[in-house]
Amino acid sequence: MPGAFADREWRVVSRTRNPWGRVPLTDGGRHLEGDAQQYMLRLAAQRELPDTPSRRHHFVPRSYLREWSSDGKRVWMLDTADHAVRLVGIADACVQENFHRVVGPGGVPHNRVELMFGVVDAELRRVQRLFNTLDDPEELRFDDLLGLGVSMAMQRMRTPQTRRLQRQYNRWLVAQDPEHFASIDNDPDAPHREAGFHTRSLFEAMWGAADVFITRQIEVWTDPAGRFWTCDAPVLVPFERSERPDLQLAPYILWPISPYRVVALTHDLVGEKAVIKVADGKMLGLVRDAVEEGRERMIFASDTQRSRLPVAKLFRRRAQSVLTCADHTPEGDPVPPPGCCVKWAVGLRAEPGVHLCEQGLHRDAPRCANWSETG
Repeated sequence: MPGAFADREWRVVSRTRNPWGRVPLTDGGRHLEGDAQQYMLRLAAQRELPDTPSRRHHFVPRSYLREWSSDGKRVWMLDTADHAVRLVGIADACVQENFHRVVGPGGVPHNRVELMFGVVDAELRRVQRLFNTLDDPEELRFDDLLGLGVSMAMQRMRTPQTRRLQRQYNRWLVAQDPEHFASIDNDPDAPHREAGFHTRSLFEAMWGAADVFITRQIEVWTDPAGRFWTCDAPVLVPFERSERPDLQLAPYILWPISPYRVVALTHDLVGEKAVIKVADGKMLGLVRDAVEEGRERMIFASDTQRSRLPVAKLFRRRAQSVLTCADHTPEGDPVPPPGCCVKWAVGLRAEPGVHLCEQGLHRDAPRCANWSETG
């Protein structure tokens, strides 16, 4: 094999029973059957339907947030920008006008992507309810594993936070080589350019991201006291030393599904479809820190947790792009001078960070460091 593994040999380090009876991989969506294939067909069918007049697009489904509501209509929200706690209507939470509005092949803007997200949201709700009420993990089907992976992957990528991070990185790339990289920023002549780029990238990456998730061990953390919160970026990869680990290496991928339960994907394979655990203080703290640090702007809590929301916290930091230079590739291969390899990571910072070498290989991109943008 080329690269870092050229002089190494593979060896078995552990063996674990496969509880699903088959290899949990879709090859990036190329090998689907059963419910997963029907899911793709339902998504594709939305592209042929008439345009929808809907302009208010939810990037976190309303049905998801209802789990934190006492009346099914309103939920407690901490706005980390102005430190106010409000009881807000679920219809008005995690919504932006024309967030999914894109330009079609004929140059005409449309909202059919919102129809596609109707299919995404229906599957997410099915999976959310399934794991909220799960008592016997052996009842899970292979299609439920795929449904969980796709739902978590789509929810993780569809947020304003993802769009903002893409924008930051794109501005740096355009500054380096404007002939090969096009700006994704909106302008008066292309007001939906960024939405188009974001939408295309997330649908192209959905099955590949799901393949990362479904190879992990499913744990369901249960808290009878209902102390779990969530936020406007609810699929969380906890920061380690102020940097968000690579998705494949992250010890935990967390998805709060109600005040009482969190789905946690781990590397601790035990040969079971899912493991249900009563959450201890460490688990509660991990989820709470992940929500506070991983949010874009909003944190949501149930009635009983409203008084515990961190109103006095300043929240000066959130996820930001961080660019650094290295003298080797991610595979460990050396890069001979005067070259370098630029690493793009996500850090917990007050503003984007650019820490590159001084060999004259890089151009400044001052627009990358715009903290005031919210989405």
